[in-house]
Amino acid sequence: MTISNNQKNAVFLIFFLMLTVFMSYMFKSFFSALIVGALIAYFLHPIYIKIKLKVKNKVLSQIILSVSSVLIIMLFLSVIVFPLISQTQTVYQKAEYYINNYDNSACADRNTTFCKVSERVKIFIESEEFAIKAKELIGSISLFFYQGMTSVISNVISFVFSLVIIVFSIFYFLDYGVYINKTILDLLPMRESHKMQIFVRLRQTINAVVGGNISTALLQGIAGGIIFAILGIPSALFWGLLMFILAFIPAVGPALIWIPATILLFSMGNITQGIILLVYCILVLGYIDNILKPKLIGDKIKLSSFAIFLGVIGGLQTFGFLGLFFGPIIIALFVTCIDIYKDINKKEA
Repeated sequence: MTISNNQKNAVFLIFFLMLTVFMSYMFKSFFSALIVGALIAYFLHPIYIKIKLKVKNKVLSQIILSVSSVLIIMLFLSVIVFPLISQTQTVYQKAEYYINNYDNSACADRNTTFCKVSERVKIFIESEEFAIKAKELIGSISLFFYQGMTSVISNVISFVFSLVIIVFSIFYFLDYGVYINKTILDLLPMRESHKMQIFVRLRQTINAVVGGNISTALLQGIAGGIIFAILGIPSALFWGLLMFILAFIPAVGPALIWIPATILLFSMGNITQGIILLVYCILVLGYIDNILKPKLIGDKIKLSSFAIFLGVIGGLQTFGFLGLFFGPIIIALFVTCIDIYKDINKKEA
């Protein structure tokens, strides 16, 4: 009995798929660390090429970039994440206190415009429906971030292991990333034009999402957190984190945080602080959103702001903080596959 080539190919394909499933199962515990390492290596690759030309040593260049990247991650964790965990827990525990102890006692003259506005704000804040909804919202948001961050930090062994994986993955992908990319494209059973279409869209999405959307959202979160801290607003890091997430929402973004904060400052009689916050956010956050972001993104990405926002929120719920990267990328690839399918149907028709 002879076995045809089609049967051989089918057996090989089944065997290959089984191996792929087993490989995925083996790597599932540190898959996120591999992706982080790959993304860091992708953005560091141009720097790697320049360092390699100066140092004249490939391995030394890889070591410099991979180790320095992890040191920066650890510095970020120690400076930002640990205080953020504490502030997030504080907001969760004291959400009811903040709402129930709104103070507008600074109004000595009840006939002034600011005091009248303050009285109305106080009546609205002290209403039972607002208190319940606000406590639920603040509690849910703070608990989500607190659990997400502490789950990463609490398991020290897993955390250290992930850092080790990131170091080695950066080291490896810096030199072999181009080869791996070419190998994956060669394995895809698709037309060359469709392969390049997917590759170009993936590269454009990564550059736009990470280099544009995420970097500008991070700048807005940092800028917002700094001004909140300077003005003495409690839990500035927590509100900065929220502004970072909300920066992905088209049109409104961080304004959902700083506008209510400005109104509260005015209503409590803190006129100078309110004016500083208002002017600062309009100028600084407005510049980042309306001038810097378009320059960084340009026409690199073909997704609407709403699609990116859905990708970020869905990614956060599914993958945790790495969903900031995964969500928009998955949506971009999905849209690309739809375009390819439409192109195939047109040609067959």
